[in-house]
Amino acid sequence: MKTIIKILLIGLFMGYLVFAVTKLHSPAEERVCSALNISIDNNSTYDFVDSDYVQSVLKKEKIVLEGEKLGNINLEEIENCLEDNPYIDSAECYHSDRGTLCINVTPQKPILMVMAENGEQYYLDKEGATMPLDKFNLQLCVATGNITPQFAKQHLLSLAHYIYGNPFWSEQIEQIHVFSQDNITLYPRVGNHTIVLGDSRNFEDKLNRMLLFYEKGLPQVGWNRYESINLAYKGQIVCKKRNNKNK
Repeated sequence: MKTIIKILLIGLFMGYLVFAVTKLHSPAEERVCSALNISIDNNSTYDFVDSDYVQSVLKKEKIVLEGEKLGNINLEEIENCLEDNPYIDSAECYHSDRGTLCINVTPQKPILMVMAENGEQYYLDKEGATMPLDKFNLQLCVATGNITPQFAKQHLLSLAHYIYGNPFWSEQIEQIHVFSQDNITLYPRVGNHTIVLGDSRNFEDKLNRMLLFYEKGLPQVGWNRYESINLAYKGQIVCKKRNNKNK
């Protein structure tokens, strides 16, 4: 009796080994997608694209992953689907040996919100591409006025990059208003004045002059003394005093 039990146990053990070896060495295409691992490469201030959003994009396109055989999952189709989304810059898909489908997503990086007087509204990303406003409400510097997408890319993109990437100006400038190509005005958060850039050329030099004036000039005369501070003239700062007759 003991011999029969031993033979049965040995048989079961050998059967398990055969099953395990067969399972482990089965072609990857025959394995089932057992889990989904989505990682977001996001070094932006705004984490507006997350795992739930990525899954909602796939669900909208009726792409089913978990439970499907890996061989039936088109990795290129998933990447193309995600990269067609205006909020996603790039996507990479692959599956692990254990059947987990991995999706690495890099979101777009918006740096400016545009609300033009012609009714066009969009985010401008770091490369100059436009993104719709309808999904997310991001607290970015706002550009208003006489702006076309071409003007935004040619004349505002570099300025927006500079403001977004500068710790001081990103906190200080809340609005860029375009009256015309040669008349761009900045509206700061602190101080009851406007900053007239003129055109967008040499904006770094202009803002460096303004920063020096903030540090050396305004503390002496008061932050609300001037109505406007004009940086349009090379090497100069032209200030217009506020009219306080009725105050």
